[in-house]
Amino acid sequence: MVRHIYLIVFAVVVVFIGSAALPASAQTGRTFYIDYDNGSNSNNGTSKTTPWKTHPYMQTGVSCTGSGAAPAYAHLAGDRFIFKGGVTWPSSCFRLYVTAGGNPITPDYYGVDNTWYAGGSWARPIFDGQNNVPAGNTMVTVRAQWVTFDNLEVARMKINSGVGECADANFDLATSASGNITVENSYIHDWTITTLTSGSTTHGTGSICTNGSVGPINAIGNTITDQNTTAVVPFGACFRNLTNVENNDCEHTGEGEVGHFGNTDGNIFANINGAAVQAHDTTLHTNILEISKTTAGDGPIYNNLIHDNNAGVTIFDCNRASIYNNVMWNNSNYAIMLDSNCPGATPSTVANVYNNTVDCSNTNECFRVVYRSGTSVPSVLNLRNNHWIANGTPTCFDNTSAGCGNVSGGTQANNITMSKATATSDGYTSANAYQPMASSSATVNTGVSLSGDCSGPLVPLCADRLGNPRLSSWDAGAYEFGGQSPSSKPNPPTNLTARVQ
Repeated sequence: MVRHIYLIVFAVVVVFIGSAALPASAQTGRTFYIDYDNGSNSNNGTSKTTPWKTHPYMQTGVSCTGSGAAPAYAHLAGDRFIFKGGVTWPSSCFRLYVTAGGNPITPDYYGVDNTWYAGGSWARPIFDGQNNVPAGNTMVTVRAQWVTFDNLEVARMKINSGVGECADANFDLATSASGNITVENSYIHDWTITTLTSGSTTHGTGSICTNGSVGPINAIGNTITDQNTTAVVPFGACFRNLTNVENNDCEHTGEGEVGHFGNTDGNIFANINGAAVQAHDTTLHTNILEISKTTAGDGPIYNNLIHDNNAGVTIFDCNRASIYNNVMWNNSNYAIMLDSNCPGATPSTVANVYNNTVDCSNTNECFRVVYRSGTSVPSVLNLRNNHWIANGTPTCFDNTSAGCGNVSGGTQANNITMSKATATSDGYTSANAYQPMASSSATVNTGVSLSGDCSGPLVPLCADRLGNPRLSSWDAGAYEFGGQSPSSKPNPPTNLTARVQ
């Protein structure tokens, strides 16, 4: 019995000594506090009363640190860095160059404590580029794995277009040294660019960017806008080659998303002006969601609101696409277009385009297949339960014939087509995001049940865009009538206008 008591006491002593006494396999991360206004890099940073001034991976010049030195620090997986809310770090502190990360159990965290802030109410900590090109050309560079960035405001970075894609983005996550990174709940805005260097930066650079990684890179719940840029036009994309892009608000940029490898769902893509970018530089080509030709296995695009955009194709995907439950209106070009020139495509490649609500009455066809000679069209094209609002143009078209004549297989049925006038009189308007207004509306109970398809990338299809379950009698379009009051517009922008004025 005495021996057992001794072991217990010894264990307690080790815990109180601290993580330095533990073997590396048992150590866990620590929490450090950072306050530019009232911190000092001579502090230990381990409490709100002894915060650092800057992060150890920020620039160390006197104009940033005040002392010319970073705080004393040795990385430990799972470390948490809390930036004080409402406090601004100036351009002289950037870039923030992250060279070490956590692990699957304890990722490193760069974020906030909502109870710790300056001023009378909570606000995000601000990384302010002040319209300067940061050291290393980016605000945040990550060459590590297992890192989360949460609730940060990253503002006014100036792009150096001579260094190429991603190397001049707000978040440069570009190489195979990076992976398992999440950027969430952050506000990224008003980057600027003056001149373009031919052959380097194109439309993909802007907000969160990668060209390759060893694990997923995700953007979740962010607000991204270039509305108040000092550039000639809003420039760049919100996302380039990420894994999962979910529940973000992407507005007033030159492009929305370029490439993806996972889900694109629950987002708002609005007020994107790629035409202005092209007018500024005729060599650039912009779309809203340009997913085409990126990978042999890109993920589904669903539950998005996409509206009031002026660019190329609205959704441009490969011919293995899964596109469903999206609501689209007042866009300037083809609403949904599939490209036959995709990696790994065969004559048996399947495309599923289900239950979208698309007002393409002011533009070209609602749906198009680009058939390129010598390549495979989606021999199996399932085009079902869509709600098309069109004024006389074919709702399915390929570049050789109306009616998708090059597509030989699959099912194209149970799609509802109506004119803009009919849609408006029946209550399908942008004011309610095109939800049906009554049980007698044209899309109600006119779809076919696709419950047998709700697996793999189509699992969420068995609910509508608002999460209401689809039961035995499906509606056409993105909504099931009765799930939510049709007078309320779902998923409004996340206080975007208030933030940027």
